[in-house]
Amino acid sequence: MISALASNPLFGLALTLLIYLAMEKLLSKVNIPFINPLIASVAIIIILLKFSGISYQEYNIGGNLFTMMITPATVALALPLYQNFDKLKKYFLPVILGTLVGVVLNCLLSVGIGRLFSLKQGIVVSLLPKSVTTAISVDLSSQMGGISPVTLAIVVSTGIFGALVGTKVFQIFNIQSPVAKGIALGSTSHAIGTGRAIEIGELEGILAGLCICVNGLVTVALLPILFRLFEGL
Repeated sequence: MISALASNPLFGLALTLLIYLAMEKLLSKVNIPFINPLIASVAIIIILLKFSGISYQEYNIGGNLFTMMITPATVALALPLYQNFDKLKKYFLPVILGTLVGVVLNCLLSVGIGRLFSLKQGIVVSLLPKSVTTAISVDLSSQMGGISPVTLAIVVSTGIFGALVGTKVFQIFNIQSPVAKGIALGSTSHAIGTGRAIEIGELEGILAGLCICVNGLVTVALLPILFRLFEGL
């Protein structure tokens, strides 16, 4: 019976949605430090697959539907950019400068980690687009010679880490500006960080959403050039 259920394409889709929604509701009531709905959902799905005997391939028949949605969802980022174009004009300089600084530092950090631990170039390239939304980062990594699964894991980890630690950093350094908070979370922690920014405040959420779009464009344009430049230093 379990095998027949798992072979249904809707199984993986429904399982993922139900577990995520349940974890989101639970964790909104029970605050557990360094645990968010995404981490909890992944852990629970792994445990369920392990003990139910359902293979990842069976689960991913439906789970793969989410993968197909990533690219259209990324294209849809143009909508909030258009809707909040007045905010982009008002905060154009902070958004552009914050994004540029983030892209440059991200590239330097990735190259530095690669040299420090003597990582192969494929791994270093996989680290480069870690602060960009999934569809862009995976495609960019693949085009530059990176390893897509490694990039995907790093992107998700970066988003979760930024969302969890970002507010603590704001407190430690007494950062009160909504503009700074939104730009920081959006340009470093993509969609997961933007979700956290929305919880903090309306302006933070709007600017974080704008930074996802701008960061994607800037990263695609500059990252290959920056990598070749820093790699030669």
